[in-house]
Amino acid sequence: MPQDNDEVMAVGKQARDKLAAQFTNHPVVSLIDIGYDQESSPQIVLRVHIRRSITKAALGIPDEIDGIPVCLVIGDYHPE
Repeated sequence: MPQDNDEVMAVGKQARDKLAAQFTNHPVVSLIDIGYDQESSPQIVLRVHIRRSITKAALGIPDEIDGIPVCLVIGDYHPE
């Protein structure tokens, strides 16, 4: 992995941790991770997995944290 990707991932992990500290216990949020935006160009984003359709504004989630975009993914996950 090139150095610039390592730096992006380090910033992404810090941003993910900030987002997780604020929203992990929210009843609509099932998971927060780092991944690629599947709806646009292949860029690293923070993905907030939500149990039902709701807007970022309704949850109070910003559009980006530390320059890393935030997107919502619908997914209600349960142990098998």
